[in-house]
Amino acid sequence: MAIPYSTKIAYSIPMDDRKKRIDDLLKNSKESRTSLDTLLENFGETLYLRSKEMQDEFEDIHQYNAYLQDIAESNVTIGKIEEKNRRFKELEDAIELKENEEKARAREVARIYRRLGKALLENSAYNDYTSLFKEQADTLTAKLESLENRIGELDNKEGGNVFSWIGKSAQGLVLKSFLSKAQESQEQLYHNIGERYSTEREPSPYKPAVEIHEDDEVAKILSEINALRSISKTTLNELSSLKDEKRIISASFGIEGNPQKQIQSIKNHIGQVKESLSDMYRKFGAQAAGIDEDIAPQRKYFIDTIVTAEDGEIIGRAARLNQSLLENEIAITKLRASLAIDEEKTKIEKYQRLIQDKKNKILDLESNIADLEEDVRDSEIHIQELQKQL
Repeated sequence: MAIPYSTKIAYSIPMDDRKKRIDDLLKNSKESRTSLDTLLENFGETLYLRSKEMQDEFEDIHQYNAYLQDIAESNVTIGKIEEKNRRFKELEDAIELKENEEKARAREVARIYRRLGKALLENSAYNDYTSLFKEQADTLTAKLESLENRIGELDNKEGGNVFSWIGKSAQGLVLKSFLSKAQESQEQLYHNIGERYSTEREPSPYKPAVEIHEDDEVAKILSEINALRSISKTTLNELSSLKDEKRIISASFGIEGNPQKQIQSIKNHIGQVKESLSDMYRKFGAQAAGIDEDIAPQRKYFIDTIVTAEDGEIIGRAARLNQSLLENEIAITKLRASLAIDEEKTKIEKYQRLIQDKKNKILDLESNIADLEEDVRDSEIHIQELQKQL
């Protein structure tokens, strides 16, 4: 609680102590103001809640309801944006997952194509189909056998000096490189044969599926490929739907702007509305606590109808805090005035010393002038005496 200071008491306190008292009072006032604002804000909010369903004959009650509706609608909008953003991320994850699945499935199908191509070449029952590739396949087989034999002979070769060893090592590396390329070419040939054959026999509504025979390896491999193709078809349809939905959401983001910026903008708006509400709460609380006396009779009557006996403690605390602020303000004003008076007195004393110094200098100058004038008169008398001798 602030202690009022009279002007006489204020003067009797040393200047440094008064400055410290002002700092203490300002700190106390800041704390009291914070407590009072919080008390009035909570009290005002409670009073508005009581009057929420009443006829909004007062503009502030109508504004209060409008602010609440604004905040509620803004939160709903944020929820919709967050849900849309969440769905967008879900779609991204789902699309990535299915695309990865499809890539893995494509690698598996490619592996099965190679199995199918090799099975077709090795099964004489399919010579009519593989005859187009037979020459290339035989050439690659012969090349592979030749390279493997040459590498084997080179590895088994013993003896020789260091130079022959270096030459053998370099030759081996070249042969292994050729072997690797030939193996890749053979695998690619198997792939091409299997892909072409399976594509030509892919089931469709207009073409029956290949009948599977237990002793027919080719038919079994075709069945594996067709099963994977069926899964891929379903996955691609799902991917298309997911991408369409993602594209629609992305287009809406393009029109409405970045979702995070949208949300932040709405949150900023909600913050401004809440600040306006806080101002209204404090004002209403001050009116109900009797701190704001400048209210119309109609308004005072309305407040009396919604304030209850239980609010007496709150009103009493608000009155005490407000009184503390007023007393602190008076005390601070007096202390500042006394400090200002002391500062002016210090100036006066300084000016008076300066005036006295100037006066002393004037007296010294006047004395010097009188001495000089006396010297002048003495010289004039001496001149007159000398003139008599002429």
